[in-house]
Amino acid sequence: MRAVATTVLWLAVHGGCVAVDGGAVELSWKLRPASSSLPDKFVGCTSGEPGTGPVTEIQLDWQMEDGSGRVGSQAWRCDDNHGVTGFDLPEGNALLLITPRCETGPASPAAYTAPAAQQRNVIPGDTVSLGAVELVLQVSYCGQQPCICE
Repeated sequence: MRAVATTVLWLAVHGGCVAVDGGAVELSWKLRPASSSLPDKFVGCTSGEPGTGPVTEIQLDWQMEDGSGRVGSQAWRCDDNHGVTGFDLPEGNALLLITPRCETGPASPAAYTAPAAQQRNVIPGDTVSLGAVELVLQVSYCGQQPCICE
């Protein structure tokens, strides 16, 4: 009993809690080809289709809608299929946007379709869940239109 009481006292004195000033965002993603002529209904981060390059990261951007102009972003390896920010987002309404990234930077907007930007209320200590996000990538007919990460 004495050891338990000592441990509880030690945690209380030495900061068993972490100060949280912002909110977090969690999301998962899947990549779908824009053309239904492909036999696979999902593609990997490296599609293997001619004229395409690998999607290296999925980036979450946020912009606070309180007039402060505060913005931020975080990116995760595409192959992770899931990401969670730290408690970095300021409190208030945030506009959240998902973008695929290539080795050279953001993918061309003409080469993918992402969900529309979503507005969410960020509360310190809470996690906003965007759920499963589907990104539709151009991975075929590359001569007629830009393909992902070409």
